[in-house]
Amino acid sequence: MKHHLYDEMSMRAVCVLGKAVVLLTLVLPFPAFASLGASENSVQDDQRRLQAKATSAVTRAYTMHELTSPLGTVVREYVSPAGTVFAVSWQGPFEPDMKQILGSYFEQYSLAAKAQRENQPRRSPLNIHKASLVFQSVGHMRAYFGRAYDPRLLPPGVNADELR
Repeated sequence: MKHHLYDEMSMRAVCVLGKAVVLLTLVLPFPAFASLGASENSVQDDQRRLQAKATSAVTRAYTMHELTSPLGTVVREYVSPAGTVFAVSWQGPFEPDMKQILGSYFEQYSLAAKAQRENQPRRSPLNIHKASLVFQSVGHMRAYFGRAYDPRLLPPGVNADELR
């Protein structure tokens, strides 16, 4: 009888845990954006996942896709004529998931950010300048701004100051 009671309690715990996981996935935002260095195809996937409003603007040197999440965060993904995301910028009440938007650049960012934060106060802007990654971020609760790009991937004639 004791064994049966234990199994019943275990099953209830599993059911409660499963319901909590499902509820959290429905309630929490899914912060997925195209990764730096990824292909342009990832932009459409991001729009669907986020249920974001999307607009695009084509310039002589790149296409800028702007995704606005229901929570108000705007992410701009800059795509070269070769079809590669060479820069990402963001602004809004929430920071995007850096691991997602930086993709393969995340480890480089993480190490540089840790080193910079050890030498500066936590609230100071984060500025990383490496040969393959420029990352700039500033903000506070409900007001975040930033950008990341790979200088080696900038299309000819594109000035980094355009990437806002």
